[in-house]
Amino acid sequence: MSWRRDAADYLTVSGMKHFRRLLETALIILCAGTVLVACGSDEEPDDGTVKLPADFPSQIQVVDGAILTSSGESPRWQVTIQARAGDGNALTNAVAKLTDEGFTESSRVDEPASKSVLLSKDVDGKQLWVNVGLSADAAAGASTVIYQVSVAG
Repeated sequence: MSWRRDAADYLTVSGMKHFRRLLETALIILCAGTVLVACGSDEEPDDGTVKLPADFPSQIQVVDGAILTSSGESPRWQVTIQARAGDGNALTNAVAKLTDEGFTESSRVDEPASKSVLLSKDVDGKQLWVNVGLSADAAAGASTVIYQVSVAG
């Protein structure tokens, strides 16, 4: 088989297979180059830790564990935490921390797909609301705690 191919050779089944391999190789090289260029940076490397938003209410004590996501700004925030599995029931622990800080339970949802507790507390003439819950869809459902926080008033 020679290196040189005529245009008609690419219209055959074996020619199309050869063309496809060339195209796949070119795409792999293009993608690898894109990844290398996109990953190169003079910035400090990210240590991978996610922190609570700077203005997250200090009255809300979250469960111990790794913060997976954190977003929002006053008056609304959402935080997802991977609680430590050895600490027991993550939702019970999250609710206990909040009630220990003076929050009052307003309602509770206990469904197989999701469990959540809505709590509130008066702070400086405003109402601080926290919906803390678990989702069966989360990667580690029983220990992934989701906090949704808002300030009203």
